Amino acid sequence: MSRHVINLSLCFALAVMLITGGAAYWLPFSLLNARLHVCGGLVFVALITFHLVDRIAYLQKLFALRLRGFTGWHAFSVLSGVAVWLYITGTGTAPSTWLMKQSYEARHRREIVRASPLVGFGEPSEHNRLIFRTTNPATATKDNPVELSVWLGFDRDLDRLPSIAVWAESMTGTMIETLFLEDELSYGETVDVHGIRKRRGDVLPIWRHKYSLVSGTDPNGEIDVVSGATERHQYSLDGTLVAGQGKEFIVCVELNVAGDPNDAWPDPVLGQPSLLYTAIVEVDAENSNALLELTAHGGGAEVDGNLQYDLGTITTAKTYADLFLVKLSTVRSHSRSNL
Repeated sequence: MSRHVINLSLCFALAVMLITGGAAYWLPFSLLNARLHVCGGLVFVALITFHLVDRIAYLQKLFALRLRGFTGWHAFSVLSGVAVWLYITGTGTAPSTWLMKQSYEARHRREIVRASPLVGFGEPSEHNRLIFRTTNPATATKDNPVELSVWLGFDRDLDRLPSIAVWAESMTGTMIETLFLEDELSYGETVDVHGIRKRRGDVLPIWRHKYSLVSGTDPNGEIDVVSGATERHQYSLDGTLVAGQGKEFIVCVELNVAGDPNDAWPDPVLGQPSLLYTAIVEVDAENSNALLELTAHGGGAEVDGNLQYDLGTITTAKTYADLFLVKLSTVRSHSRSNL
């Protein structure tokens, strides 16, 4: 009876791995899918181990019989097959190249936004977020580099946190680097908003327009042949987070809580438009802290990216932010400064 239970469990675990693996290949990244795949894999390995231990005597007899007729040619064939497989997968030779090009990641690579590996995220509490941008270790001992941290504190009465994008831009308004973007918005141009598919340009239109100008990809995920990508744009803050050179830039936070309509913005799904908070950061300033202040809203920005500075029609959305703070720290002794 136990063997039947193990066999059925193996079939179930294998099915979970196949389904979640297929979803990871064909669909945008999902934390739930990744969790199911990893847990299914652990269960599968545990069941296989238990199954092999239970059948160890049978397997020993089977291998003993097989090995009697196992020749050097058989060994060479097995090793050659393994070597060819490793070469094809390791070097990206066809057909592995073709196979990988059919994945979601490859087909939607222009839409996928990932923060720099030098960016870290934290959740000190349910209503607080911390985004930390360290400097490149290769330059951590030169030119007095500094590190950036952005603290986002939200109203404790919020049932759910807003959709958030955090980025840095130049004083002329050109995006330098996206520091943070919600996972659900990072892997595709559409997002589920209360059961309805919306473009991420409808949720965070200001960030999306800025991103279009430097990536050359429009809000539909298509190549924007009009603007195109900025040719010599360095999509990194490394050259800006340097003390002693009079550097300055703007930190921007755009947030949006869906389903918060008012008289001026009656759409029951999107509700009030996104809000933009900004702070000018002077790298060499004596005060290393800067408050992000409410600057504009994104109503209509999904069309042309223009900011709306008249905030008279915004009501409850103004209360979502509690304290947004930017801090700079000087890098010393190859270690991160204390926040």
